[in-house]
Amino acid sequence: MKRYFILILLSLSLSMGLIIAPDKSEAASQYSDNLIPIMTSNTSPSGVASASSACVCGYSAAYTAFDGTYASTQSYAWTTTDNNAAWLKYEFSNPLAIAQYVIYPQYTASSRAPKNWTFEGSNDGTNWTVLDTQSNVTGWANSTPKNFVFSNTNKFKSYRINITANSGDASFLSIGELQMMSKILTPDPSPDPSGKRAILTITMTNGLEKEYDLSMAEVNAFIVWYDGKDVGTGPAKYKFDKTWNKGPFKARTEYVIFDKILTFSVDEYDVVTP
Repeated sequence: MKRYFILILLSLSLSMGLIIAPDKSEAASQYSDNLIPIMTSNTSPSGVASASSACVCGYSAAYTAFDGTYASTQSYAWTTTDNNAAWLKYEFSNPLAIAQYVIYPQYTASSRAPKNWTFEGSNDGTNWTVLDTQSNVTGWANSTPKNFVFSNTNKFKSYRINITANSGDASFLSIGELQMMSKILTPDPSPDPSGKRAILTITMTNGLEKEYDLSMAEVNAFIVWYDGKDVGTGPAKYKFDKTWNKGPFKARTEYVIFDKILTFSVDEYDVVTP
C-alpha cells in the first residue's frame, strides 16, 4: 500500500474541509476497465464464478462468461441446461461498487441471449439488492456488446445477472461474456472559486522531486486519481497541463506514473489580491 503525506500550512480544521474528493454532482462520469480478471476456471486466477446451471456440452461452465473469449467461437460461452430462468454470478475477492456491466451474446447464437433480467449485488450470497432491471432487450448481434449503466455507490462482494427469459431459443440460455466496471469520478476542471491554491510536491522512487502550483480543484483531482489507482481502478498515469512557463509552445503536458510515486505533499496557500 503506497502512502502519501499532506503538509498543511493553514489551520488543521480548515484544511480538513478542503482536501476531499469532489462532490459527485460536480463530477463527470467515466468508468474503469473490466474489473473481472480473465478466468481460466471457476476459481482461477481470483474470485469465484458460478451459475444456477451449466450445460455439459463443451466449454459452457460459468467461468467461460469471464474468460475473455466472446468474438470467435460458439463453444466458449456460459450455457444453461435448458431455456428456463437462470442466474450467472461473479464473486470478487473484495467488495467493489459496480456501476456498469457489459454483455456479449454467445457467438452465432444470439437467440440464446437474455431478454429480461435483473442485475443484483450481495455481500452474503443470500440477500440480494436489485441494482438494475431490463425488459424486452432485443437486437443482439455477433461480437457486439450491450452496455448497461446504473447508479450505485454501495460496495458488494458478489454480483449476478438473474435472467427470467431468453431471446427466443427453445433449448438454451447463454452469455458469451459478462464484464463489470466501476464509476470513476473526474472533478470539474473549472477554477477553484475560493481562490485557494497549493504547491503539490511529488517525490519519485528515483529521488527526483516534481513541483506543481495548482488550484485546490486540481489538487483534489490528483488525489482522487491516486486513491482510485491505489485500489486498482483508473489509468496508470496522470496528466498535468503546465500553464506556466509556456514559452513559444502552444501547450506543455507532463505525465507522472503511479508506480513511480514514492510520496507527495500538499502545501496550501491563499491567493492575495493587491
